[in-house]
This record gives sequence, structure tokens and C-alpha cells, in this order.
Amino acid sequence: MKKRCSGYKGHWECGDDYPDHMVPREKFNKRPHHDGLQAACKKCHRYGAAAVRLKNNDKVVDITPRFKSEYGPSKPMTKRESTVVDGERIPQGWVYIVMNPDVPWILKIGKTYPDGISQIITSARRFGRAELVDKFWFEDALQAEKDVHAMLSEYNLRNLDYQDCGMELFKCTYKEAKDAITKIQSRYDKPSIAVGK
Repeated sequence: MKKRCSGYKGHWECGDDYPDHMVPREKFNKRPHHDGLQAACKKCHRYGAAAVRLKNNDKVVDITPRFKSEYGPSKPMTKRESTVVDGERIPQGWVYIVMNPDVPWILKIGKTYPDGISQIITSARRFGRAELVDKFWFEDALQAEKDVHAMLSEYNLRNLDYQDCGMELFKCTYKEAKDAITKIQSRYDKPSIAVGK
């Protein structure tokens, strides 16, 4: 059976092999709704993801300081003291998967310090329902998170043309996310702990 490939913005990377854009169904990635397949075939999907990455890398970011006053930044009237646990400085921690049950095909995959899971759930619930799907212990959670995000980059919402979202959101199944995380775990010498639902 075949399915029409949507291409990417009028370009069909698969055009040489399938000039009529009718591509065998096994050439498409799966997705959890509609006909169960993405609109673009794997070749066109990769082309689109690469085009988005290239476009994002070419953006110029304005880093000019913004002050409310022409005289520079204002100083607070009272001195505030706060205790901040900086997850970037504590190497050990969790790489977690959080999901909104109302939108089960979008997963938030991030990292937090050893006691940070409850804070992550509380923060996520400010924007809707949130469930901890799974968590995985790493001796270097920051690097592990980076490796997992790189492995799942084709599913990242930013690479799928969603610009108004965070970098930790992925349009994939739990199995795809867990497979990537366990693959990263196997690269490390020290054993890691996986705790499921």
C-alpha cells in the first residue's frame, strides 16, 4: 500500500524515487493519530528538520540590554535573599518523562537534581494536568539530557516547526523516548536505575 507524501514546503526529497509522490507506507514514521503515519515520508521529514535547524541557526539574536529607565537598570529597594538549587551544578540527577494525559502524544523530557521531581510536577501542573511517566538516574544528568535530546531531535517540537514552545517537548511515544534514554544509559560505565510507573 502507498500513501501520498506531503513533502516539505513544496519540496519532495523523495521525488526522484517517487515522482507521483505516492510512497510505500513503510517509508513513513508512525504517529499516534489520524492514519497512524506522518504526512511526510522519512526522507522529506529529515529534510524539513534539517531546514528548520539551519534556519534557526541563522537567526540573529538581539542581546541589547533593555532598561525601563534611560539611566540604566534600577536597583531593588530591599535586598532579597533566596536559596536556589542549581541543577546544572549538581551532576547526579534524574532524566524524567512527564506527560499531560489529555495530550499523550507530547512528552516533556528533561533533567532535574536528586530531589527535584516533585517540583517539576508542581511546575508542569500550572499549565494543565501532568503525570510523571518515568524517571532514570544518571551520574551526569545534564550530559545525559543533552544526549537524549540529540537522539530524539527529529521529534522535538521546535524541529517540527512549532516555535512557541520549550526545547524539552517531543512529539513521540513513550517507547521511543524510553528506548533513547536506555540507549544513552548503556553508553555510561556506571549502572543506572530506572523507575517506572
